Amino acid sequence: MKMLRMLSVVFLSALVITACNDDDSTTNGKGKASIYITDAPIDDANVSAVVISVNRVEANGPEGWETIEEFEEPVSIDLLSYQNGEAFLLTENEMDAGTYSEVRLILNIKKKVDDQLQNEGSYIEYIDGSKEPLFVPSGAQSGYKAKGEFTIPEGGVVGITLDFDVRKAVVKAGSSGNFILKPTIRLVANQDAAMINGHFNIDSLDSAGYDKVIAFAYENDTFAESEMDEPEEGEVRFANAVTSSVVVDGDFTLAFINSGTYDLYFAAYDENGEFVELIGSYEDVTLEAGAKLELDLGLDLLN
Repeated sequence: MKMLRMLSVVFLSALVITACNDDDSTTNGKGKASIYITDAPIDDANVSAVVISVNRVEANGPEGWETIEEFEEPVSIDLLSYQNGEAFLLTENEMDAGTYSEVRLILNIKKKVDDQLQNEGSYIEYIDGSKEPLFVPSGAQSGYKAKGEFTIPEGGVVGITLDFDVRKAVVKAGSSGNFILKPTIRLVANQDAAMINGHFNIDSLDSAGYDKVIAFAYENDTFAESEMDEPEEGEVRFANAVTSSVVVDGDFTLAFINSGTYDLYFAAYDENGEFVELIGSYEDVTLEAGAKLELDLGLDLLN
């Protein structure tokens, strides 16, 4: 295992773990869930925003599907604004105590009507100000789902984060040219999550002439050389990465990772967001639940 320094047990206000409630009259077989949204960076350097609009939040639990909150007005969220450990609090509401298996978002988006894509609030925006509607198959009906188990104890509060990772989720749908949001979302129970704050020797990156470097986190021994191959239509490179982060001024953050052992891979991209080469890897990084870890890296430390 690499030598890491633990900074703190709780790394974000979003990491609300189970809390006791002394007022028995308010429990009544109920607890609370705080639902957050976060994201990982997108490869395309021309994209400035990826906006989703949410009508309703539901969860599948002891009594089947339960509405957590239905908003009076749709809530619009630019996913690209919540990266590197930042998270958007979508809702915090009382729910039945018990174990849940998935959360779904009912989106403010419509199906095709007369072969035209009708979209009310979910879209991609480019740096030139132009927009493309974003389509989610069944997003307005059965919802956009994230699977993952979490438990709400009676009288407790549990934080849940939905990680969209639009790098993998937003793809162009074949000959239609429509952009769709694939169901790649991760559900992370915050009390089980950890974070890596990485600090790269910026001089070593500058001297190597890299325009852009992205850090990818893989579960231990799951990376394959084929991850770097030219992707097929609708797919991306490094598709099996758990999460990723752009290295900015030598710093990167890999957040909302479940406890376990991970391998970090670093890839160089050009100014247009095109993959150039794999720089190297830093392997066998072990994370404990709720931990915030710091890594000091340089090119000489990579495999």
